[in-house]
Amino acid sequence: MPAPWCEAHHITYWTNEGTTSTDNGTLLCSHHHVIHKEHWTITTETGVPWFTPPPHLDPRQTPRRNHHFRPTRT
Repeated sequence: MPAPWCEAHHITYWTNEGTTSTDNGTLLCSHHHVIHKEHWTITTETGVPWFTPPPHLDPRQTPRRNHHFRPTRT
C-alpha cells in the first residue's frame, strides 16, 4: 500500500517503554489490528521490518517481509 494509506505502528508498544521514533515504528495498513489479535511479532533488520507469525499460523515461525518495498541504498 502507498504510505499515505498506512498507519504508523509501534513495534514495542509505548506502554512497554517503547519509544515513539522511526527506529521503533513501521507503517501498516489500517487492517493491522490482526497483528495485535493474532500476536505477530515485528523486528527490524537494517531498517527493514520483518513479521513473525504466531505458532498457530506457522509452527516454524518463519519471519516474513514485505517484498513490494525495496529500500534504496545511497
